[in-house]
Amino acid sequence: MSLLRLVIVSLLLFLLPVQAESKFSLANTPGKLPKDILPEHYAITLTPDLATQTFTGTETVTIRVTKPRNTIILNSLEMTISAAEVAGQTALIQSDADQQTTTFTLPTPLPVGTHRLSLKFQGKINNQSQGLYADKYATPQGQKVMLATQMEPTDARRMFPGWDEPVFRATYQLMVIVPVSFLAVSNTPVAQEQPLGDGRKRVIFRQTPKMPSYLMALIAGELETLTGEAAGVQIRIITTAGKKERGRYALETAQKLLVYYNDYFGVPYPLPKLDMIAIPGGFSGAMENWGAITYNEAILLFDPKSSSQETREDIFAVVAHEIAHQWFGNLVTMAWWDNLWLNEGFASWMGTKATDHFNPSWNVWLRESTAKNYVMTSDSRKSTHPIQQPVRTESEANEAFDEITYLKGQAFIKMLESYLGENDFRAGIRLYMGRHPYSNTTTADLWAALSEASGKPVQNVAAGWTEQPGFPLVSVKTACTKDKQVLTLAQERFTVNDPTARPLSWQIPVTYAHPRLKIAPQTILLTGKTSTVPTVFPCGQPLKLNYGNGGYYRVKYTPALTEVMQLSPTDRVNLLGDSWALVEAGRAPATTYLDLVEQAKTSTEVAAWEQIVGTLGTLAQLERGRPGQATLYAYGRGLLRPVLAQVGWDSRPGEPQNTVVLRNLVIRYLGSFNDPATITEARQRFQAFLRDPAALQPDLREVVIATVGRHSDRATYDQLRTLGRQATSTEEKFRYYNALQLARDPALARETLSISLTDELPPARATRIVSGVAGVHPELAWAFVQQNLQPLLAKRTSFQKSGYVPGIAANFSDPARATELETFAKTNLPAADQKEVQEATETIRFQANLKARELPNVDRWLTQKTSTKAQSFKQETLSSE
Repeated sequence: MSLLRLVIVSLLLFLLPVQAESKFSLANTPGKLPKDILPEHYAITLTPDLATQTFTGTETVTIRVTKPRNTIILNSLEMTISAAEVAGQTALIQSDADQQTTTFTLPTPLPVGTHRLSLKFQGKINNQSQGLYADKYATPQGQKVMLATQMEPTDARRMFPGWDEPVFRATYQLMVIVPVSFLAVSNTPVAQEQPLGDGRKRVIFRQTPKMPSYLMALIAGELETLTGEAAGVQIRIITTAGKKERGRYALETAQKLLVYYNDYFGVPYPLPKLDMIAIPGGFSGAMENWGAITYNEAILLFDPKSSSQETREDIFAVVAHEIAHQWFGNLVTMAWWDNLWLNEGFASWMGTKATDHFNPSWNVWLRESTAKNYVMTSDSRKSTHPIQQPVRTESEANEAFDEITYLKGQAFIKMLESYLGENDFRAGIRLYMGRHPYSNTTTADLWAALSEASGKPVQNVAAGWTEQPGFPLVSVKTACTKDKQVLTLAQERFTVNDPTARPLSWQIPVTYAHPRLKIAPQTILLTGKTSTVPTVFPCGQPLKLNYGNGGYYRVKYTPALTEVMQLSPTDRVNLLGDSWALVEAGRAPATTYLDLVEQAKTSTEVAAWEQIVGTLGTLAQLERGRPGQATLYAYGRGLLRPVLAQVGWDSRPGEPQNTVVLRNLVIRYLGSFNDPATITEARQRFQAFLRDPAALQPDLREVVIATVGRHSDRATYDQLRTLGRQATSTEEKFRYYNALQLARDPALARETLSISLTDELPPARATRIVSGVAGVHPELAWAFVQQNLQPLLAKRTSFQKSGYVPGIAANFSDPARATELETFAKTNLPAADQKEVQEATETIRFQANLKARELPNVDRWLTQKTSTKAQSFKQETLSSE
């Protein structure tokens, strides 16, 4: 291709308009299942057998036939359907395990109209959290078991045959046979309980609203409840025996949030009850089942005697996210998994907004800068994808639950809210909710409501951010005309290690201001490749772009913006993040970032230090095995010791809650940087804790135990493992095993790896230990995975498998390891894993490139700084003598 043609094609690609999607229509929604037979109501009866870990079931599905057919196709997986009848006809049953479907073929076509499909089936109760599963947990009386479900995205088909795609909304009525000692919970309240006289009982639940199959829930076990009420809705925290009082903080949180969301969305919560259930072991994360939200108990239960401020914050944030889903996702559901961000991006943003509303002192949005920087790093790579990505198969639906969907979705929504204004944005959300209750939507439906409410062309602005990958870099130059600054702005796609990336453009709300001038921030919409912007700001005072850090773009200043401490905490963190991103992209040397750190080291904001130590941690990983690591550790200790001296080890009455978080962050990294005083103090406090648990403040337990675990000897390691085995609280158990996986002693690391093959921990949690060890000993973990691949993968759900092996290999920074992963994956991993393999190999090669390009200069800079400080300290000591 000639240079002229290349330039013309590049320009056309830059100017090419984004193709906007259409509003929701059933006919145009993707999916495997035909749409001329629609489920309207399921009546399901289940009889689980915990002894055999199987269940039997019957169901009658009311279906609406819109076109005569002699076949009915629905989803089923790992079950046997033994009988199928409809309209007086017995169907021939044929299942396809690969497609996860069953086809019923009838002697004569079903006529248009309403019919009832009756089925008998048998299935298995899983050990992992997929479909209906058994969760085993320890108690002082011995091991017990409870039943629970996890359906999203495509595992309802493991518990009952059905139309397991989100567009097929229907009502459900569930009946279940369980032991009389069990409390059974589902989406709706119990309508009737009936003892059967054989140690079991029949529990019938009320009919649900119309909802997608993945929101169905069943939880049953020896459980207890803590009950409250808000806005006429019964709220219950449901736990295993003896733990309900630890749910009081979550209950109070839910009571606040339900009232707040009722007002914000303009549509009241539509169910008579909201249960939040703590699952002790095998389930990780949380799931927004309508009216019956499940959580790993570590992110629902708070014990004032042992839980930290970080746990308190995590609980509030996760509860806020999951309750937000009761509207965004449950009341209004994305039509197909390509619009998953309508669920997860919005719930992430709404949950953060609500958390900030009730806890302004936590500075939640400021600290979300860490998450935004993380996703922007991912989004700048070749392997990124649009927020709205095509989804064709079940495995691709699993892969859609990633940082782009959650974190980029949240960041974009925050930018859009800022551009439209809070009031107009909320009016648009209320309009959207009011138009689409108990229905499905696409992103276009949301844009239409927001456009109508705000009077702005939302779809034109939004499409570039949601329908194409990546994000822009805004370069800014300043000039002076008639005593006022004039900005020259230029946009281009920001990429890292991707020189052939397709050029793209965005409509960018660019906000700019000066931190010390009393002139309101200004916003323009940058729609072209370049723009000249006259401003009202006087000359001589450099302006900060992305003022307030609400935008999802990077900024490059000419000349560089260096007065970091004049900025607000939010803009300081933003400048640090942008500066490091330019280093990663090869657009600036790492020493320019380190020069900013030297200015910012007097900061006391958690978010600034999270950015700084996170970057130093990245450099430390790259320095692994090199002499420069010791110098980097010395520099890190020099930065953090004054901060620890300021905040101290022990909390003070009335101190800000963020000081607690900062203290833990500093101690954690001082321990990581081999600070002798910190390690000694942590060991002493741990020994006092062993004598009397009350001697160690709850807020310090996590970091003290982690530091001790990182530097443990054999005796300490054995103590931690014994404590982990004995712990009945999931939060405490995770705390001890997290410490074990940090052990720097290779012999202890090998022992930690072996735990993953035992029954010492729930299956999925056991395999996560290998990922933890990989961060410290990547060679050991990678060899272990290759030797034990099938036993490890057998412990993970289908939702968790695809990224597991690539994620462990991604800790390397040697390009030969990328090639090794590609070779291993071709032989040992399914085709569905190739996307994650590509992401991991790209990460490895990027880290190798960054190491080769930047570490020599970083080493020289650090050596100069540490030697200068050492000389200064020596001179001060001599002078004082």
